[in-house]
Parts: sequence; structure tokens; C-alpha cells
Amino acid sequence: MRNIPTTKQLRNKYDPDGVLEAIEISFKGNLEKLRLSLNHKDSPLLKYNRDLQISLLDSNEKKNEEIIDDVAATLKDTLYFMTLSKKDRTAVTQKMKIYHSNLVKNQLARIELLLDDSEIGSPKHGHDPTPKHKGMNQVFDILGMIKKDLELENDHWSHLSRSGYLTGFQISMGEFFEMLKKLGMTQKDQITLVQRLFDDFEVDWNEGDRENIKLSLQLPALANYETTQ
Repeated sequence: MRNIPTTKQLRNKYDPDGVLEAIEISFKGNLEKLRLSLNHKDSPLLKYNRDLQISLLDSNEKKNEEIIDDVAATLKDTLYFMTLSKKDRTAVTQKMKIYHSNLVKNQLARIELLLDDSEIGSPKHGHDPTPKHKGMNQVFDILGMIKKDLELENDHWSHLSRSGYLTGFQISMGEFFEMLKKLGMTQKDQITLVQRLFDDFEVDWNEGDRENIKLSLQLPALANYETTQ
């Protein structure tokens, strides 16, 4: 039987927990700056509203505050990437992609090993005196369903394009752009909002990508979001 690394071994090798901790620290440390950027007097967000089930007696300011908080929450991972250089963003996304890809492959391999032997826990020869073994058919059915999900996830990771310095944004900004769509925000205002946000955080990226946010960020982010829902 081939040696398949455990999830713990993969975590120790790629340290995804360290990245998650860094994301939490970044979000807490930069949340107020993020809110100020989103709530700037010229921010397109202030022109939009939605049904937040707030009393008509409440002020527009309160409605704006709730929208700002909701939008900021979708940018938790993105905020971390905005604070990194292009080189560091690329390194982080490459490492996390390899971790998730290997994690799915290893879990799939372990389940396939179990499914390859249909007599695990319930040998077909002789009388099995253990009543608990009668539930193994249900276990195999569940494993079969998990296998299908893992195969889809494995296919997703296998077909992802090579990680670059924008990949972290393209993976993390889908929910953000989806929320802007639900608010009814125009394409022009979405681009303006992202440009100001990136300018305020002095994001390290190429001028060409800055000039075409729709192609470099928005469309890839929404496409990735749709495939993971």
C-alpha cells in the first residue's frame, strides 16, 4: 500500500493555518482603513441601497453603515492579499493551491482504497457475528457520494490556471463582486470602487491590469465564485 500523507502532515508541510492566522491579523488591523475607503464621500456604495429590513425611522447613515460592514466582510481574504507585494501574493497562492490540490487528491485516494475492498467490515464468507457490521453498506454508499464530490473538486483544482500575482484576488473577490451586482451597482461604479480601494491600500499591481479591472479581476472572480457554489 502506497504511503499517502495525512491531512496533518500536509498542514505541517504547507502551513495553511499560518496563512489563515495572517488573514485574521490583517483583517483586524486594517478593517477600519477598509471601512473608511468604502465609506469615502465619493464612494459609489453610498449611492446604492437595498432592503435591509431596517425601520423607516432609521437614518440613511445607519443603512449605509450596514452595507459598508457587509461589503467589508466579503473582502476579508482580499484585504490580506492587498497588503502583500506581487511576489509574496504569488508565493502564498501557489503554496495554498498546492496544499488544497494535494489534500483533495489524498482524501480521494484514501476513499478509493476503502471502496476497492467491498468486504471491509463485512466479509462474505461464513457467519459474521458482529451486528454493527451490517451498516457497512450504508457506509460505502456515503463514501461513494463523498468520492463524487472529491472528484469534482479535484477536477476544479486540476484545471485552475497557473498561479500569478492576481490569483489571490481572483479567488477571493467573487463574493464581493456578486454582492455589488445584487446591489444593482453599475459596471462603471464597480470599477471605480475597486480602483479607489486598491489606491488607498497602495496595491502592488501592473498598470495594464489596473486599466482593465473587468478582465483582470471581475470576470475571473465571478467565474470562480460560480464554480464553487
